[in-house]
Amino acid sequence: MLKVIGLIWLTFIGVFAEPALAKGNQNQKILFILSADEHGYYLPEVVAPYQHIVDKGYSIEFASPNGNIGRPAALSLLSQQERDNYKKLRQNSNIDQPIPLRSILAKDYVAFYVPGGAGPMFDLAGHPEMTRLSLAFLSQNKIISGVCHGPAAFVDIKKPDGQFLVTGLKITAKSNAEEGRWARRNYAFLLQDKLKAQGANFSFAAPGAPYVVHDSNVLTGQNPKSALPTAIRLVELLQTKGS
Repeated sequence: MLKVIGLIWLTFIGVFAEPALAKGNQNQKILFILSADEHGYYLPEVVAPYQHIVDKGYSIEFASPNGNIGRPAALSLLSQQERDNYKKLRQNSNIDQPIPLRSILAKDYVAFYVPGGAGPMFDLAGHPEMTRLSLAFLSQNKIISGVCHGPAAFVDIKKPDGQFLVTGLKITAKSNAEEGRWARRNYAFLLQDKLKAQGANFSFAAPGAPYVVHDSNVLTGQNPKSALPTAIRLVELLQTKGS
């Protein structure tokens, strides 16, 4: 009889532990920083991470450099389920009314995430508000993350000691092998080259393979296939921190 009661109790815990955990995260906010450049942000790197993170009970707010609406790219690549999730995302979030970066305070969030697409290479790389926010988040022991071209937001950031933020960090992003002719003609730099030049310990997997790197509260994913794994790892890290 006692064994039966014990099994019932374990089943009860298994069924309700995850919802309880999610409910406990409801007051924890994660910031998604979107490019507002005409070249756009990569929508698949937004939808899947968003859905995973909100399913775990966190809330998400969107921001862009000046509060402008970014151009979502690759809508046609979404599955029907992802399209449905994107529709709900637009209904339930401020993605169409992003907050200007200048109005963001690190104390209000537990982490931020920068999806890729070509846009970040033009309007987030070297942006002074990315410097302010990245240093503020890290100084408060919070996670900064980016996928594919999203880590462009981390280039040219210098710490108070004058070193580049990425110096000595294990990091990944869109690799040179994954860049095409358009990128080589239009970008001011290739992300792999830039990060390595600024002292990052840059690593990568085969083109198109999911690959995620975490080092010192900096979390990065290599390419679109790495977006959901990056979101999963982000939630794991936040849960470890107790956020």
